[in-house]
Formats: sequence, C-alpha cells, structure tokens
Amino acid sequence: MSQVTGAAVQKSPRASLQRVDEWGLLRGLSFFAIVMQHSLGEFIYRADILYPDAVAIALLYHLIRYGTLTFVFLAGAILFYQYGRSDRRYAPVLVKRIGDIYVPFACWTVLYWILTKTLSHQPLFASGDWPAFLQQFIAPTYGYHLWFVVMIFQFYLFFPLFRAVASGIGRWTGSARTERAKFGKIGLLILLLAIAYGWLMYLSYYRMPEWQTSGLWKTLLDYRTYEFPYYVFYFVLGGICGTYLEKWRAFVLKMLPWSTLAFIGMYIWMNLDLLRSSGEQINLNYSTYLKPSSFIAVTVQILMLYGWALLLQKQGGWWSKLLASCGKYSFGAYLSHAMLLTGIAVLTRNWFFPGWHLLVSVLTALCVAAAALLLCAGLSRIPGGHWLTGGAGRNWRLGKGKQTSAKK
Repeated sequence: MSQVTGAAVQKSPRASLQRVDEWGLLRGLSFFAIVMQHSLGEFIYRADILYPDAVAIALLYHLIRYGTLTFVFLAGAILFYQYGRSDRRYAPVLVKRIGDIYVPFACWTVLYWILTKTLSHQPLFASGDWPAFLQQFIAPTYGYHLWFVVMIFQFYLFFPLFRAVASGIGRWTGSARTERAKFGKIGLLILLLAIAYGWLMYLSYYRMPEWQTSGLWKTLLDYRTYEFPYYVFYFVLGGICGTYLEKWRAFVLKMLPWSTLAFIGMYIWMNLDLLRSSGEQINLNYSTYLKPSSFIAVTVQILMLYGWALLLQKQGGWWSKLLASCGKYSFGAYLSHAMLLTGIAVLTRNWFFPGWHLLVSVLTALCVAAAALLLCAGLSRIPGGHWLTGGAGRNWRLGKGKQTSAKK
C-alpha cells in the first residue's frame, strides 16, 4: 500500500524532508501480515480442519493483527510529516491522491465484480444489479478487503480538519515554558484520547450490536467498520510520529523492552479470550479490530514493531532491502492479492489437508504475496499500469532508478 502510506523526499517551502526508511519496512511487514491474515481465514473454516490446527492458526493470527491498523498509523505519520506544518494548498494533494488511490480502487472494484459474477455463474448485470454495483464504490463487499481503501481515504478527505486541530493544539503546547512540559501536555492529550477511544471500542463491541435504531443511524452502525472515527486513534498516533519524528524514534527505542513485554501479555490474553469465546470451533471474528483488547494489543504492537524496524534498518542487510522493495509495490499488491488468493482457494477447496492446514495456509500466503508483488511490479511498467497500481507505475516511468523521488 505504498500509495496509501508512501513517503520519500518531499520539497516544501521551508525544508527538504528526508526519506524515512523505517516506514518502508513497516509497509512491507504490514502487507505480508495482511496477506497472511486472509490466507489463515481461508483455511481455518474448512470442514476437514482438526482442532489443534485451528488453534495453531489462531495463535499465528494474533501475531499479525497489526497489519491494517499499522497502515492507518503510517497514513497519519506521512500526512503530518509532509503537510502538517506546510503552508502548501492541500487541494492539489487531494486531487493527486484521488488518482493514486481511489482510481485504482475503482478499477479493481470492477474486476472483483466480474470475478465474483463469473465464479457464481451469474450474468455480469442482471436485472436490479445496478444499485448493488454502485454500492461497491462506497461500501465494497465483492472485494472483501477493499473496505480499507474506502476507510483510509476518509482521512485524506478530512486531513485539513485534523491539521487545523493540530495547529490549535500546537499553539497550546507551545506556551509551555520547557520542552518537558510541552510533551507532558501532548502525553496528557494522547492519554485522554486513548481513554475516549477505548470507550468507543467498548461501545462498538459490547453495546452497539444491541442498540435498536433505524434509518441513518442504523446504516452508520451497520457500516461502522468502514468509518474513519473508529480508527482515529492510530491516525493521530501516527500524526505524533510524523510531527516529532526524532523524539518519536527515541521514545519507541526507550520503550522497546516494555512494549515487547506488554505485547506478550496482550498476546496471551487475546488467545485465551478467543479460545474461551469460540468453544469447539475457532471463530476469528471474536478478534475484531473494534474491540478494547484488540486496541490495546495492536497499539503496543505498533510501538514494538516500530522499535524493531529502527534496529533492523540500522543493521541493514537483505531483510531490510526485501521489505523496502515490498513496501514500494504494496498498494497494488494489496488490491490484487485477494483475487490471487481466491484463485488458489477455488483450486484447493475440494482438497483435504487434515493436520496440515497451518503449513498449507502459510505457504499459500507466501505464494500469494510474491505473486501479487510481481504482478504489481509488472503492471507498473506497462502504459496505463498506474490505473491499477497507483503512483508506482508513474514513478517508475518518470524516475527510472530515482526511486527516492517524492510521492507528492
């Protein structure tokens, strides 16, 4: 998802912003996590799966829950890093984001409509299909992963509002006499936001399903997984990272032992909670993002992974280069990977893997991730390929070897 969360050198009236290499590593890690989640979800509900295999899949599933929400975090970090303190007009930026993000999403939405209709042996447009077709561009269901693009794009639309609020907060914290007092105020605001967001997650998971509503309120509740307020904490946390990058780096490295221990504790809790809630058949839906325990677990995991990404980036080596390359093509690969996974699923759903579901799901995820990245890299090199891959295709043709140029 590099176009959703891409960062590189950006010229501004005030300064030249340098490439933030650890963000590329986090993009690569998050892309692989998302592909793995979807692959595990494909195999865990098969009729021939044994209970120990289902438990093993659930254990791995909770290790990789960070993927989607880390992309929300990165979107906030990059937007505030590039434009948070800039006087540049945001309208041209938004227009470019529409071309880099929403247009490829729309193209793949059509492709997933065609795929679904073909696999179900239905005509592409039967009588009464147009409302359902148009709905896919607002609340997609045929491409089950495309909801994320709809949700994340709302942050781009409302970024001027976030920037205005951040500016007001900046004036308030700037009145502090010392640096320590300034960041104390910021820490207090983040704590208050975390409490409010945790309460929202409590309502979303435990109370909202029971609310009796109708009309617009019912629609808003039913589609809350598509709505940006339910992910706002991760975006704001990313904004803190992008605004105070060097201090953020020092903070996550200092907190790395504690964030790692906190994640281990939450990881154990999440698995026990899932096993207790699921009963004889493991149900991964109990680990939804919109749940207080998931909020705490993913937050500390993002802090932990950021620290490890900094250490990995400092060490260098082929792992860093591989993840950075994957991050470059991650958006187009994200859009296409579900189609590739569906193709494998159609082929293997009549096969039996008793005792081997974990291994098969991991191998499937690795194959799908590699194929999706290669597909995006190939599409980006053909005329018009950027309509399917986002800015990766255009940047390759304009830069050819100058991949550190800005995604403006």
